[in-house]
Amino acid sequence: MSQIVSEFVYFKVKRSVRPEDHNSEEGRALRQVFDVTKHQSGHSSSAWGRTVEDPDILVWVIDWTDARGATTAGKLEPFLAPNPQPPLALYTILQPAITGTDTLTANPMTELAALPFPSNMTVAETKALNTDMLNFRTAMTEGIAQEIAPQSWAMGHVDRPGTIEHKESPTGQAVIRLLVIGWTSLQAHKDARETDQFVRTIQPLQQRMLPPVPGLEMKHVSFQKI
Repeated sequence: MSQIVSEFVYFKVKRSVRPEDHNSEEGRALRQVFDVTKHQSGHSSSAWGRTVEDPDILVWVIDWTDARGATTAGKLEPFLAPNPQPPLALYTILQPAITGTDTLTANPMTELAALPFPSNMTVAETKALNTDMLNFRTAMTEGIAQEIAPQSWAMGHVDRPGTIEHKESPTGQAVIRLLVIGWTSLQAHKDARETDQFVRTIQPLQQRMLPPVPGLEMKHVSFQKI
């Protein structure tokens, strides 16, 4: 069975674009773009949502059964805010795989954390990073109180693009590890970040991590199924 490739598209829309409002002409037009994509070869499931940090920033997630699957960024141009940062698309194979986008839509709140690291890490450094990532997940999913623990946790390295320009990386390029974490609420995530387990296991990651890529800072989204 082929692996599911998850595409995460970040884009900023005009204030008048309201896909959740059936009376919004531009919103209906964007929904049509979402719906048309459902008929593309390899489409498995999809969802969208607004970010808490900036409601004008939307995240569109598509699960593809075909690794060649991709959205067409040009279709989003009519809806983009003036002089926006171009849409950013990340492709990753999440582990464990999300059960279609149903995992996302079942979460009251989903955290998206795109963590950049130098692209010139050695094999030993990459192995250590993998261990630190697993330790972080274990601490947060098994080591903190259930009422603030994540509902779901998936992560993976971004395959496309393989690297992203980053001025503070020694090579000028960064690789991205994407965390997709479900929470019962934004407050639950805030409380989890105050725990000793979080502070202890995030430190090794922070020591290796570069500053966030502009446009890919941590975001929180309540997803809706398409």
